[in-house]
Amino acid sequence: MVEYQTFQRIGGTTPIEVDVRLVAATNADLATLIERGDFMVDLYDRLRFAEITLPPLRQRSEDVPLLVDHFVARLHGELPDLGRARFTEAAMKVLVAYAWPGNVRELKNVIERLYVCDRDRTIQASELPLEVTTTEPIRGTFSQRVRGFEKALLRNALQDAGGNQRAAARQLGMSYDQFRHYYKKYGLGELTR
Repeated sequence: MVEYQTFQRIGGTTPIEVDVRLVAATNADLATLIERGDFMVDLYDRLRFAEITLPPLRQRSEDVPLLVDHFVARLHGELPDLGRARFTEAAMKVLVAYAWPGNVRELKNVIERLYVCDRDRTIQASELPLEVTTTEPIRGTFSQRVRGFEKALLRNALQDAGGNQRAAARQLGMSYDQFRHYYKKYGLGELTR
């Protein structure tokens, strides 16, 4: 019996003592599974000695910087030749604001991709994946999606440049006049107020 730190092999006659602790995790609704008969009540009772409910990452955005630091430190330990990467303040703000539908796994995957692909070891908001940087999903026709992508590029460049439009234009390889055209086109004035 697990709760008494003993078990018996199938077909065996002698109990074997063990010093172990079982830790189980799930994102399933066990109460519903038990009701449907898909999960055993007695197993649930045995596993449920100490229950911890951890909300999804979108409900605890204050954990994002801590998790980013953890993943970066771990990656630096595994790949020290790459050098330690750091995220700009603007990039971190974008990461904190994102809803993370894939939870901590999605965040870890994004950090790993950025860490390996970044060359100058300073990760800007404009380098973040499009799905993280857009506040609304980019859907619709081709031209609507292009507009959404352009708007996200401009928004991220502005954040990286601290609201400085000339610096944002340089970062995107545009003239100041080109940047101003798109800036007005997409009504991005609220970002610099």
